[in-house]
Amino acid sequence: MANKTTDVSAAEVVELLEIDGGEKVIVFGAGNGDLVIPIAHKTKDRVTALEKDESLLDKLALRAEEETLTNIDRMPSGLGRLNFPDSAFQRGLAAFVLDSTDDIELAAKEIYRVTIEKGIFLALGYSKDHSVDLVADKLQGAGFEVTKGQLHEELYYVKAYKA
Repeated sequence: MANKTTDVSAAEVVELLEIDGGEKVIVFGAGNGDLVIPIAHKTKDRVTALEKDESLLDKLALRAEEETLTNIDRMPSGLGRLNFPDSAFQRGLAAFVLDSTDDIELAAKEIYRVTIEKGIFLALGYSKDHSVDLVADKLQGAGFEVTKGQLHEELYYVKAYKA
């Protein structure tokens, strides 16, 4: 199976997240860390990596160790009810998981809940799935202000602001 994040520019993702060095970040669908590692390099605060597949979290741990990153927390978890306090994160990223979760409405509400005021959340997905409007609609319905865009022809993003 091809790695979904190989076609994503980590620099573009970091730029869209507007990480300037002091943000606490949550990443859903962390995988083996293709996007987590660059985010962890960019922020001095904690990066919480959530991934259902624990073997991918093990690979992420090895990669983080190789790059001497000590600010990554790994948790086996999907989307749904999140065991984090309200307003726990300044930034959030869902890489190729939000549009395929069982309850996208609940996920959007939980993401909104754990995002701090003035926080930014970014969802990535495949344009061919035509789910950009669904993701944008659910994030907007949860309370975010959203903008949509393309990273390139095959990949969309939804950038959500918590006002």
